[in-house]
Amino acid sequence: MNRLFRHIAALVLAGIILTGCAYDDSVRELREHNPYSESLAIAFDNGVIDKPIITKAGALLSDHMNTMGVWGWQTTNLGDVERLFLNQNITYNAPEAKWTYNPLKYWDLKSTYRFSAYAPHSSSDPGVTVTIDSITRAISIKGVTLKGDNTITTGVPTTPGNFGAVQDIDWMVDRNGQSMPGTARTLVTFNMQHILSKLCIRICRSNTFPSDTVAPIIVDSLKVGNFISQGNFTQCMTDDSLKMLAEWTPIDTLPRYTINSARGVSVPDSAVYVVESLIIPQQTDASQNVHIWYKLGGNGGAMSRFNYLIKLDDVFDRFIAGRNYLLTIIIGPDVITFDSGVCGWDDSYTHSIVINQ
Repeated sequence: MNRLFRHIAALVLAGIILTGCAYDDSVRELREHNPYSESLAIAFDNGVIDKPIITKAGALLSDHMNTMGVWGWQTTNLGDVERLFLNQNITYNAPEAKWTYNPLKYWDLKSTYRFSAYAPHSSSDPGVTVTIDSITRAISIKGVTLKGDNTITTGVPTTPGNFGAVQDIDWMVDRNGQSMPGTARTLVTFNMQHILSKLCIRICRSNTFPSDTVAPIIVDSLKVGNFISQGNFTQCMTDDSLKMLAEWTPIDTLPRYTINSARGVSVPDSAVYVVESLIIPQQTDASQNVHIWYKLGGNGGAMSRFNYLIKLDDVFDRFIAGRNYLLTIIIGPDVITFDSGVCGWDDSYTHSIVINQ
């Protein structure tokens, strides 16, 4: 009898061991294929800015802002469409160098996905409302308001190119969105595009000064305005240039603003930037001017004070979304030259206007 019990006990023990091995294998398999495992969590990579092809060589979104808003849709293998994200606030965790949100959503390996995004999230400005068209996926940003903040407090050789330190918000959208199949460990990377205009002004010395003359130039003040301060944006979903001009509707009901800069700026041999500011895309009009006051040194150290006024609509017809407008003021002994150009943050085109003293 004892021998029988020992035999039964050995069989039970062997069963427990085998069952334990099978359980461990099952747990391991579940962890690998669990639809809620970390490897299947939908995660967002650091977006890039103004690059037609997503590349790590571009400017990174986290260098400019720390939130973005995301919509996301899942299409199952049965063709059913489910919305996963509704203007989800995705925030950048700087210590961990990653974008985070809560609660997590997970990839279904048999589904496909589409995402739309803009930055920063609408919570960054309580006066702004952001929506998306459920059919066209066009993003609308209503109530954008600018105050004419300038990233430059003195003359600098290059513009900062970053509005993170000022109150005016550099709004962006991913114009094409991102589509992909459900895949483990996949990161969603957005390609953001600027939707406001940017105005930069720089000042430089003319080469018409005699080579043996050292004439100091001091800019006392520069003002440019007056600009419409509010507008509504509705994304154009085609490449039609005329329709894209209509993306912005300026709202001219709030007081307009003027950008003030260049107080006591000394102009060296190389050009210095004195303005980098965001502009609501708008048609220029006769009320908008550039006004500069400066002092020019002469013989014996005497300084003579001058000022010039130019109509902004003589330089630029309008401000278009996503364009960088550069105005170069060239100061010489006899004439002041306004050299202007428009570019898409990279490309350039120039023309000039000369005003006699």
